[in-house]
Amino acid sequence: MVFLYALLAVTTVSLLSLLGAIFITLQRNIINAMTTYLLAFSSGILFGTTFFDLFPEGYGELGEHFYIWVIVGFVVFFILEKLIHWHAHIEELDNSKSSKKHIAYLSLIGDGIHNFLDGAIIGVTFLTSVPLGIATTIAVIAHEIPHELGDFFLLIYSGLTNKKAIFYNFLSALTAIIGTLVVFIFSKNVLVVAPYLIGFAAGNFLYIAASDIIPELHAKRNPIVSLAQTLFLIFGVVIMYMISHYLAE
Repeated sequence: MVFLYALLAVTTVSLLSLLGAIFITLQRNIINAMTTYLLAFSSGILFGTTFFDLFPEGYGELGEHFYIWVIVGFVVFFILEKLIHWHAHIEELDNSKSSKKHIAYLSLIGDGIHNFLDGAIIGVTFLTSVPLGIATTIAVIAHEIPHELGDFFLLIYSGLTNKKAIFYNFLSALTAIIGTLVVFIFSKNVLVVAPYLIGFAAGNFLYIAASDIIPELHAKRNPIVSLAQTLFLIFGVVIMYMISHYLAE
């Protein structure tokens, strides 16, 4: 029965990835006009998640060794992006659309790791007690709503259609269910590797925000647009701060 509760909880969390369907009724040109502001918001979400959620959790387990894995994640995704760019260059020379798809690939990998950990944590807390599992699920939901919306906007920016963005975001979210299943199959000892994966995911999020999104935001030189970008970025950071310090407690 505990397993069914945990499975129901993590399935609910995974379905949050479909929130992007809210925007599927909008015309593509409207979404494109909103892109620069949504990217700024997404970068704020990534920074907030990294510094207010992943860093405290990983550092609490590994201490200063946690930073090594953040750097490992950053460098690995730098190499991975180089390989993706090289592959895209071979397939379609000077195709601007394909050159943005690396952001989708990197985002899905990092988010898949993050969701896997969320599912594993939900599984462990339900094994401890059902009330604790429910409380943890509520905290994860509060955290994932803005995060999943941010992921959807990143996939849209990378060139995916609305439907493909929702579909791939949902596939990435399913790793949460895998995380819960792994915990129930192999017991809570599987979380021994969790802090290292947290550092790896943190490095991924920092890389995407600093290397791919921020330079794109700087391409807009209009003072009013730049101010709006800054406000959206800060808004994303503040949302994650509020969730991490209040709703997730």
